[in-house]
Amino acid sequence: MRKELTRTKQALDKETIREIIETTAYGVLSLNGEEGYFYTVPLSYVYTDGVVYFHGSPRGYKYECFQRTDKTSFSIVGQSQVVPSVRANNFQSVLIWGRLQPVTDTAEKLSALRALAEKYSPGIPDNEDEIQHSLNYAFMIKLVPEWISGKQAALEVREAAEKL
Repeated sequence: MRKELTRTKQALDKETIREIIETTAYGVLSLNGEEGYFYTVPLSYVYTDGVVYFHGSPRGYKYECFQRTDKTSFSIVGQSQVVPSVRANNFQSVLIWGRLQPVTDTAEKLSALRALAEKYSPGIPDNEDEIQHSLNYAFMIKLVPEWISGKQAALEVREAAEKL
């Protein structure tokens, strides 16, 4: 697992990293596919209590890949803006390395489903009905981070983007 950024001047501070993780709508998870291929899949998620939670159907290719994958990385792009004048991208991104674990505890699963509903459907009156329904059929898995890093575009790119 690679941990340190080569371009340390582009590292994001911990508060910005946390904000990107908590507010971005989706990220891309790397899973072990078939025949040595990686399966990278965009997923909605929620970050709560220092853990990233995903949910889905307990069947299908994604579920099969979850069964084969323990160590993974999860990439989140919090910002992306093409800056033509410098032929570059003004970006902010976060990369989380860690281990996937199925959520088998009912209370933890319920808490994660509620957190997902609050993130994606805040204030919707029938959220609890859907949560209780999902509790019986949804597969829930968590990513327990071992390392988190964040990176942003170089200063000259960010400065050029401000002029747009």
